[in-house]
Amino acid sequence: MAAAIDTNVLGNLGLLQAPKKPQANAEMGEDAFLKLIIAQMENQDPLKPMENTEFMSQLAQFKSVTGIDELKGSVEKMATALQSNQALQASSLVGRWVEVPSDNNFLWSEVGMAGTVEVPNNANNVQVVIKDGAGQTIKTVGLGDQQAGPVSYQWDGVGEDGRVYEPGEYSIEATALMGGDVEGLKTSTIVPVESVLMGKAGEAMRINTAGLGEIKLSAVKQIM
Repeated sequence: MAAAIDTNVLGNLGLLQAPKKPQANAEMGEDAFLKLIIAQMENQDPLKPMENTEFMSQLAQFKSVTGIDELKGSVEKMATALQSNQALQASSLVGRWVEVPSDNNFLWSEVGMAGTVEVPNNANNVQVVIKDGAGQTIKTVGLGDQQAGPVSYQWDGVGEDGRVYEPGEYSIEATALMGGDVEGLKTSTIVPVESVLMGKAGEAMRINTAGLGEIKLSAVKQIM
């Protein structure tokens, strides 16, 4: 049986650390780790003693885990601070209008309809087709030739037949002539923000809009 190792020697070598408050979780703390190392050394096979490289490897692994735990704590604190700041910023959106991606748009009383079309390249004959619930075209908004980038459009609610349409939701389709072909374009709508929804830990913050309902705060392209 090998003789027990004097822990004072380990202390002089800097291998022992001051006791720390026990951790509340099931992860191995520094004290438990050192006790395990000492037990391994006291009960090792005299014919097969622990090599210095193995011992130092275990210490390096423990230090790595400790560093990861400390980094995890710092990241969690930073995430909490960022979430609080994001919530404060999001709360200022209530009552304002935001632009978000959507294939539908809304005709609002007194303010009409407004949105944008994303033109990826210089294009000709850019237009927005507005359809009713039955899929019938009621208005085509011509935007002409446009350079690459977002292009705004508006509709006052008066259809091609001169009829004044009721406020509500309408589907929209945008197209343009690019390179000799007619291509579909991505569209966005402008809607008012009614409230801010705080998600659970790790979940994206959402806003509640009139018409589109809940959407991720990160989906907002522009604040009016």
